[in-house]
Amino acid sequence: MKNFSFKEMWQWKNITLSIQHLLAMYAGAVVVPILIAGAWKLNATQTAYMVAADIAICGLATLLQVYRGRVIGIGLPVVLASTFTGVAPMIQIGSTHGPGVAFGSLLVAGIIMLFLAPAFAKLNRLFPPLVTRLVVALIGITLIPVAITNWAGGDGAADFGSLQNLIVGFITLVIILIIYRFTKGFVQSISTLIGMVTGTICAAFLGMVDLSALQSASWFQLPMPFALATPEVDFGSVITLTVVGIVTFIEATGNYFGLLEDDERLSEGDLRRGYLSVGLSFILAGLFNTTPQTAFSQNLGVIKVSGVRKREVIANLVVIMLLLGFVPKLGVLATMIPKPVLGGAMVFLFGNVLAFGIGELGSMSLSDDDSMIIAASIAVGLGVAVMPEAFSNLPAWLSWITTSGTVAGTIVAVLLNLFFNGLSEKS
Repeated sequence: MKNFSFKEMWQWKNITLSIQHLLAMYAGAVVVPILIAGAWKLNATQTAYMVAADIAICGLATLLQVYRGRVIGIGLPVVLASTFTGVAPMIQIGSTHGPGVAFGSLLVAGIIMLFLAPAFAKLNRLFPPLVTRLVVALIGITLIPVAITNWAGGDGAADFGSLQNLIVGFITLVIILIIYRFTKGFVQSISTLIGMVTGTICAAFLGMVDLSALQSASWFQLPMPFALATPEVDFGSVITLTVVGIVTFIEATGNYFGLLEDDERLSEGDLRRGYLSVGLSFILAGLFNTTPQTAFSQNLGVIKVSGVRKREVIANLVVIMLLLGFVPKLGVLATMIPKPVLGGAMVFLFGNVLAFGIGELGSMSLSDDDSMIIAASIAVGLGVAVMPEAFSNLPAWLSWITTSGTVAGTIVAVLLNLFFNGLSEKS
């Protein structure tokens, strides 16, 4: 597989598609360091650094995936950004032991992940077509609640579920659908971008766009190693964050397979390079004092909608994310998109991922056993996504399974496939 063309990167159509990817993932990426910094009671300067460093590391981590090297990089248009799975552990570790322990333990967990990556890659036989296509459907269906929450205004919003929020999200979704239905080619491929920009303009007229953060943001900031805290290590914290890393391996696996064409397959070497890149992203996050990364399903949705799978588009996105990380004033612009606008776009994106997964499953000749695997996996995955508090009393060593509906559903799918089909060629 050849690497991406630098000449093709700078074509204006590819740059426009890159901006669409940015708007789809940016708010979800930066909210993670904001939540963690708030829980740790960091001051405004420290929080601004953590957010800017986070988006810069997202860019570097994505580059590690999209560039196919001999040792690292799966060579697929995968976007890495902050994982919500790491929010609770990072908050707990930082609040109990201090941010230095959280960052130091994250760095060590990343090193451990480098050693785990080759072993995890050998498990690719556990992901036959039935399981991989089911995982893609799980990614879509378990993220729909996230989309609806944003549509209503976002978690904890004072106006959650207000008529204004619902109307703005609805307008965004309708515009996307109209553009997608009545246009072709490039315009159709950027329907999400057009919808989000139009939705944001409508929201601005309703007073839903806050410009205050733009005025206070600095013009330049260079991420530096250990800028917020001197690294320290706690054994229990390392184990906790290593488990977070294993969860990101599972999430990445679903995205990898979701990006493949019908005739493509992933080898053990491909998966190993991909997982090594995820491990390196944890090391970078610990080194530069920001948050752990995972493969972002929002961007899988953008690719399914646009039909454009060029790595040049994601390479452009890397450049943009690095620029935003170094120039916080520019980075703030993308955070101004109101949550209802994001929610309306997410419904479209995640719905398309779900539809793609269901379509791929429908193209298979399914037995009764296969149908049982699909039913149980989706039920568990959706249950965890909709009502995670139902599993709050699980012991700590088991609770990681329910940190994500995708992870829970995937584990059920793998285990049931082994139970019904084993490791036979049929499976």
